[in-house]
Amino acid sequence: MELQWPLILFTTFVAWAAGLFASQCVVALRGGKQKAQMAAWIVAAILLVIGCIAVFMHLQHWERIFNGFGHMSSGITQELIGIVLLIVIAVIFLVYLRKGKVPAWVSVVGIIIALGLVCVMGGSYMMAARPAWNGFSQMLSLIGAALALGPATMLILLEVCGDKDDEGAKADVKTMGLAAIAGTAVNAVTTLFFAFGMNGVAGKVESIKYTFDTTNPTAAPMDPTAVSAFAGAAGTPVILAIIAAVLALVCAIVGKKQGKWTLWGALTVIFALIAVIALRVAFFHMGVPMYSFF
Repeated sequence: MELQWPLILFTTFVAWAAGLFASQCVVALRGGKQKAQMAAWIVAAILLVIGCIAVFMHLQHWERIFNGFGHMSSGITQELIGIVLLIVIAVIFLVYLRKGKVPAWVSVVGIIIALGLVCVMGGSYMMAARPAWNGFSQMLSLIGAALALGPATMLILLEVCGDKDDEGAKADVKTMGLAAIAGTAVNAVTTLFFAFGMNGVAGKVESIKYTFDTTNPTAAPMDPTAVSAFAGAAGTPVILAIIAAVLALVCAIVGKKQGKWTLWGALTVIFALIAVIALRVAFFHMGVPMYSFF
């Protein structure tokens, strides 16, 4: 399947935005009045806008997208609802932030909506017509992406914009440091899980030596055992994703140990971003439709 870069960027940036917003909600729950909160809100908003613009680039006739919004079962409708809810709670968060204190309920709801949006976004790609996509491992990989990118980005902003002499700021950095290690660890595990999940597609399909593709009616059916996430077009990005995910975890651990998040936080974000994008590239290479096997 050809690479759909608008969708790769959409899932990556929206997961990143959701992860960052959830991270600042965690900081807000601690009650700290961080100068970095406003910067984090702005960055998360920019990431969300980039993701939303990218998804429109996928459509040759973007105005027809409105036809899909009339169906609640449509993945694009559910994604729109999730994005709108995230925007609403983010605006409420901003209003309270400007007043000086964000209520706990706003932060809790923000975390739930951010996580829910990532789940809905991943769920919209689950379809039996493309066996390698039809599993929760694909959804979990996006959750891992959000958990890796969000805390690492928040740590950079805490160090750059926060008050380093404030005890509350130091506590926030410590909390986010642990979150970054946990998040990158989850991302590494979910990356591996999805890679092997995609690779297991061969066991789900049996070729019956019959096919009729209207665009290529004489094409022979594909042997499902030849479809592998560790070979062919998907092989390189899968291996790159695994290596980058592990390196992101290593950088988060070193950053926590040294306390220098401007450098190690940036490296964590870079490697996590490489892992997320590479995995989505492999995702599309593995998007072989069911009719190819029959």
